Amino acid sequence: MKKIITFLGTNNYEEIIYTYTNEEGKEFEVKTRLVQEAISEIVGKDAIIYVCLTDRARETNWIDRTGVKVDRKTGEKREVFYYGLKPRLESKNIKYEELPLRDGANNEEMWENFGRIFDIFEEGDEVYFDVTHSFRSIPFIVMSVLNYAKFIKNIEIKSIYYGAFEAMKDGKAPIFNLSIFNQITDWTIGAERFISTGDSKQLSNMIETTIQPILRKQNKDKGDKDDEEARVVNRIRSSLKNFSEGLYTVRGSKTSNYGTTLKKALESIKEINIDELKPFEKILDKIYEKVHFYSNDIILDVHNTVKLCRDLNLIQQAYTYLQENIISYLCVKANMDLYDEDLRMDISRVIPHYRSHDRLELSQELLELNERLKPYISSDLADLYKDLGDFRNDINHGGYRKNPRRYSTFYENLDDFILKFESIVFNANASNN
Repeated sequence: MKKIITFLGTNNYEEIIYTYTNEEGKEFEVKTRLVQEAISEIVGKDAIIYVCLTDRARETNWIDRTGVKVDRKTGEKREVFYYGLKPRLESKNIKYEELPLRDGANNEEMWENFGRIFDIFEEGDEVYFDVTHSFRSIPFIVMSVLNYAKFIKNIEIKSIYYGAFEAMKDGKAPIFNLSIFNQITDWTIGAERFISTGDSKQLSNMIETTIQPILRKQNKDKGDKDDEEARVVNRIRSSLKNFSEGLYTVRGSKTSNYGTTLKKALESIKEINIDELKPFEKILDKIYEKVHFYSNDIILDVHNTVKLCRDLNLIQQAYTYLQENIISYLCVKANMDLYDEDLRMDISRVIPHYRSHDRLELSQELLELNERLKPYISSDLADLYKDLGDFRNDINHGGYRKNPRRYSTFYENLDDFILKFESIVFNANASNN
């Protein structure tokens, strides 16, 4: 259900013309002393307005009344009629509900207000928030309620409106949509989720809902239907999706490509010079820090992905990437196809031949392959491959074995394995150069 949350103030508001242009370019002009009338026109009469009232607001602006107005220049007094919001809504058949609020003078009253506002919402509501005449602690309380209800009741905050009476010119005052400030909160949460867990779903959705309307408006103003800026945004969304999915499913063969593509997409958005996107640049910079190392060097990229998985607590993925990267390293050094499944299986059979203990003899069919790999395999590398395999199997088989390892064992040993790989593989490369 569409719901408008608004607050009725206590001032003697003047009748002016409120103006607004929506995302589709439709223009609104509503002459009224009460901004709620204009907000209703913008959102549509299928929405119900919840009017938050204090006792004083009820007396001054909810019902019709007369008052005395003093001319500032002459001091002359005259009686003035002030129409109330309630009769105006009723005359236009606009659905409304009264929501009495306390003044918020202490913690008890503030928590009471919190509960009353929260109880308005039902699962999946579309919410429009008018902050024009909100007062005291109410804006902070309402934003907390809205964020809380987004999680508990899955509401969607569609717009946040502010009627800028102080910006009036020639009898007209604009209504601003402040939704972008709520979106910054959602972006921050989505970015934090990606940075902490590697899950980009929420951030990808926020990029679409926030940036695409801005770009459509910019392109309409410029008359450009196929703008590069929109393509950049779509690349970021798809790159984030591919990167996260690849990370969670250990797509080692694609990791370097996914990471490099995302890195380049994040670099290209810096070229989009739109003021509304400035607040999000810092957030995207934090994402960039996570993928800045990708360079299309598959061995190095996958190894750095192992470290990223460790930081994201993706322990199973880290062990899989790390062990498979040993095979990829040997393929690259011996100039073999690292995407050949059968070849990789054969290499995994050759490696145990070099273990410092319990060496396995090679079958006749693997002797030729061994000759090509011999310059690049050491007992240290073979031992590392064996140890990683033991840890990896323990995870993959759910600990159904004698003496299964604890989580702390997997996590604490991962750093040692990472360092051993670097010592064997990258030091060997450095000494060969």
